[in-house]
This record gives sequence, C-alpha cells and structure tokens, in this order.
Amino acid sequence: MRVPARHEIDSRLARRLVAEQFQEWSHLQVSDVELSGWDNKTFRLGDTMLIRLPSGSPYAAQVEKEHEWLPRLAEHLPFSIPTPLALGRPANIFPWSWSVYEWIEGEPAATAVIDDVVAFSGDVARFLGSLQRISPEDGPEPGWHCLYRGGD
Repeated sequence: MRVPARHEIDSRLARRLVAEQFQEWSHLQVSDVELSGWDNKTFRLGDTMLIRLPSGSPYAAQVEKEHEWLPRLAEHLPFSIPTPLALGRPANIFPWSWSVYEWIEGEPAATAVIDDVVAFSGDVARFLGSLQRISPEDGPEPGWHCLYRGGD
C-alpha cells in the first residue's frame, strides 16, 4: 500500500476556514496542538474546541464518517470521545470537508507521566472491551478511508 501525498496545512489555513465558514468563532485563537496526527492536522480553537483537517484525499472520507459514528459510539463507551460540533465544507483554499469538535481536557498518553500503570491499563482494557461489544451491524465497510481496518 502506497502512502498518499499530504496537503500542506498550517494554523493560518485553519483560521481562514473558520473565518469563512463559522464567523461566530472567527474571533477565537487558532493554535497548534503538541501532538497532531498523520491522517489529520489538529488545531486548538479557543479553549473549548478543536479543528481537524484531513491531510490528504484518502483521509477526507473519514470526516463525514466520524460525524455520523462518533455520537453513536459515545453512548456505549465509559470515557469521553470527541463530539462533532460543526462540519466544514470544501472551499477554494481547502479541497475537503473538515471538522470542529469539542475539546477534551487531558494529556496524551504518549507524553503523560502515568502514576498508576495498573489503573491506566485497566481503563484502557475497559474502553476497548466496551468498544468491542458494540455491534458492527450497519457500520462502515473497510476501505482506504480507514486503511482497511476491520477487514479480513
């Protein structure tokens, strides 16, 4: 599987998209987050939201899928997951749909100092167990949009 080309994305682009499509938030600061991702570039929007922009065309299909499925999954999970607040649309300055989500306070596990590893691993196991108990019926099929996760 070939890794797709990634779109150049920075906070100026995110700020412009918000200003064009969500004027009610255009006064809020847009800033980088410490750990972004490969599929999406993430920015903080004010104190209570975040912006996620797909970094390449194969990842763009994730946006609408997340808007549909994250609220459905949330009710079955023991911990908070991102809540979609707004769906941005393709524009002259950015070719794909994008998202605004509620910010979840916390520290990424990748950089956190975990004082109680046993409790942390129990929380992760509880979350994964809850996720596995959710019926996949009517769920999205595996495909490039999820790097074929969930397939044979």
